[in-house]
Amino acid sequence: MSASETTEAAKVSWHLPRLIIAWAVAAVFGTLVTLFVHESRFQWLALAVGVSTLVTFALQLGTAQREGFISRLAFSISGSVVIIAFIDVVGTLIN
Repeated sequence: MSASETTEAAKVSWHLPRLIIAWAVAAVFGTLVTLFVHESRFQWLALAVGVSTLVTFALQLGTAQREGFISRLAFSISGSVVIIAFIDVVGTLIN
């Protein structure tokens, strides 16, 4: 393994915990909204996506790396939206 491959592997592993944290926040908010909100759930889900986006933005800014910022941000936010949507669909089917 060359030095550049080691550096690339270190960058990827450095950002993976940040992605997991952002997705965990989305899962927690999605679950809370699905469990406790029955009226106007769409507005609360939109708020959950907004909070997840802000958390993702803060986590990705914390890396202080310019390379791949937009890609990491887009991947993290889209994952959060998919997680919240999946939780809502499952919650709707169960209720």
